[in-house]
Amino acid sequence: MGMMQQHRSGIDQSAGETRVDLDEIEVVLVSYRSRAHVEQLVQMWPGLAVVIVDNASGADGLAQFAADQPLVRYLDGGGQGFARAANLGAFSSTKRFVVFVNPDSRPTVDDLRALVDGLAVDPLSASHAATVTSADEDVEIGVGGWEPDVLRTSAYAVGLHKKWPKIGVYAKPAIGERLDVDWTTGACMAVRTEQFRRLGGFDESFFVYSEDMSFGRRVRQAGLGQRLRHDVVVRHGAGSSGAPSLEMMRMKGASFSNYVNRYHPGPQAKAMQSILAGGYLLRSGVQIGKSDRDLAAQYLAQAKGLLTGRAFVAGEEVAARRMRETAQTANASVQGSAAERPYLLITKEFGVPATSGGMLRTLAIARWLAGRAPVVVVSPRGVTGLRTVQGEVVIEQLRQAPSRSLVADAFTLPTYRCLGAPRTCGSALITGLRETLAQLGPFQAAVVDHTCLFGVADSLPPQLPVILSTHNVESDLMRQRAGAESGPTKVAAHLESSLLRRLERGPGTSYPSVVCTQADADRVRRDGGAEVVVARNGVTPPSGSQRAVALAQNPRTELLFTGALDWRPNINGITWLIESQAWRDLVAERPEIVLTVAGRNPSAEFRARLEAAPGVRLEADVPSMQPLLERARLGIAPLLEGGGSRIKLLEYIAHGLPSVSTVVGASGLDNLPRGAIVQTPEDAQAFCAAIRKELAGGPLVIPAEQVAAMLSIYGWDSALGTVAEVLPA
Repeated sequence: MGMMQQHRSGIDQSAGETRVDLDEIEVVLVSYRSRAHVEQLVQMWPGLAVVIVDNASGADGLAQFAADQPLVRYLDGGGQGFARAANLGAFSSTKRFVVFVNPDSRPTVDDLRALVDGLAVDPLSASHAATVTSADEDVEIGVGGWEPDVLRTSAYAVGLHKKWPKIGVYAKPAIGERLDVDWTTGACMAVRTEQFRRLGGFDESFFVYSEDMSFGRRVRQAGLGQRLRHDVVVRHGAGSSGAPSLEMMRMKGASFSNYVNRYHPGPQAKAMQSILAGGYLLRSGVQIGKSDRDLAAQYLAQAKGLLTGRAFVAGEEVAARRMRETAQTANASVQGSAAERPYLLITKEFGVPATSGGMLRTLAIARWLAGRAPVVVVSPRGVTGLRTVQGEVVIEQLRQAPSRSLVADAFTLPTYRCLGAPRTCGSALITGLRETLAQLGPFQAAVVDHTCLFGVADSLPPQLPVILSTHNVESDLMRQRAGAESGPTKVAAHLESSLLRRLERGPGTSYPSVVCTQADADRVRRDGGAEVVVARNGVTPPSGSQRAVALAQNPRTELLFTGALDWRPNINGITWLIESQAWRDLVAERPEIVLTVAGRNPSAEFRARLEAAPGVRLEADVPSMQPLLERARLGIAPLLEGGGSRIKLLEYIAHGLPSVSTVVGASGLDNLPRGAIVQTPEDAQAFCAAIRKELAGGPLVIPAEQVAAMLSIYGWDSALGTVAEVLPA
């Protein structure tokens, strides 16, 4: 292992300053008739805890061997493949870190410590993995890699990766080469045990192979990365450790095929599947011409797996079966136990982090549902899964959205029965919904989120219970917008208001509905119609808020407005305020005042209007609002139109931030801390006068007990509790 020692330079020096105690580490060895390898590794690691997960169910006496070792645990993996066995070992560990090691690799204690020490000081990475080599010390292809797409798969299929190693799917760096990858192999990989649990562990949709690629996907979805350590080089391939090679080669092809078909749109997935299979068939023919029938058979086995998605172990089909099992619950349970049928949530926008009040409510509904059963979310961006692991909700993208076209979007008009949804959701949502119903069902209920999607409810399977969810009475909002527009836009807004009203009075009365406020319930409820329940908007309590400190350190008197900056009521409200004489007088009087306008997708025109106004600054598309909420002196909501209730005001209060709002801006909110929101008429002079008064003598921080009282009502769990009344029993 001298070569590894030569290349252990280059890791951040901070890693060398932190030494993790050996008693905080446990190694997970997934074994299949590998006793000789396991014994050798355990002898190499004195003082290190090891868990052996035996996928051969004791066939080579590993249980007795483990019983004779003081630091070794034994678990029966049940022959259920690498992913489930590795998860079993990691999820049962009580150590702070676990390191997955293949039995036929040979990492030293120093190698393992280097991985863990580096991970311990790297908060942006979910894992550190060694660069593994074959027995002849040549780096193995597939020590890591990149998310497959048609171009990368094509390059790999025709062998271009041999000349340009970074353009394929599987990475093969030179010794000592730094390389950024999307995923790393689990042959020698360290993770934080608790974080690994929260991420859902390895994807048990795969018996073996591609579970590491899928774990990388989960990691990226969580905003983290994986690090391939160029300075930790470990020899692999010390001998056979697994099922016969032809079985494994077919399994490798089947796992890749199943991966792309689960996580990528249908046409792209089929293209990748066919292209790579064609490449292996070509390689098989070349090897037959060279009289190397063994290698030809291996390539042929991979092609069979790619084309069929099926592979066998000991004569039993496991690859396609595992896909079917996990599809039924949308990857619901990392322990592999049966779960309830998932909920289906259909919405026009979904993402993490949420970048608007509407997205926050949709995300909260999805998380609330995930506390009861797995959830599959279909949106124009693709298909997302939510499930609860160890009490925490794990979110992962299951499938990317298919490409869209204007023609295909136009043909969705009869389904949506309104103008906005074909433009914002179009064929991507309809295609994703159709594939989801076919591949991930059956579902116990569907929740259709936003009025513009109500038309979709009528096209769902008749036996599927449907619940409608509205954030506002959208026809009223569109009518308000029509009043502020002119020309063709005004005509289109009036037409859309009429179409939305038809949806509210048609499908909107046929299915149980969830609305934000009692006023909304009174508007949409019809005699003889389905049940309507009120589930308030809510807020997630901030963690680790440092408002008092941040406020004291801010040299400016900062006002804050948060919200989607491509939403008409927000644009109109802000420009109404900052372009008024009352605002200009206030800034001239108090030049230290600055208004921060923070949110997503501001247009060039809106940016220009903000820049032209005195005392205004823009924070566009920020990753987190928390620092802004903590340092602001006062929140504002100068809104002139809208419906529902304002999540922004609840967020202000949750962070202890007092605020000034128009009466319209604070509509739909009650039982709030006294004085937390100062309400004014829709008059700029009155609004600015209230700001002056609050800056002069209002509270700097809302008392903690008042915030807690608000959260007891407006915490999402409390706010959404009434949704249970319309869910099927």
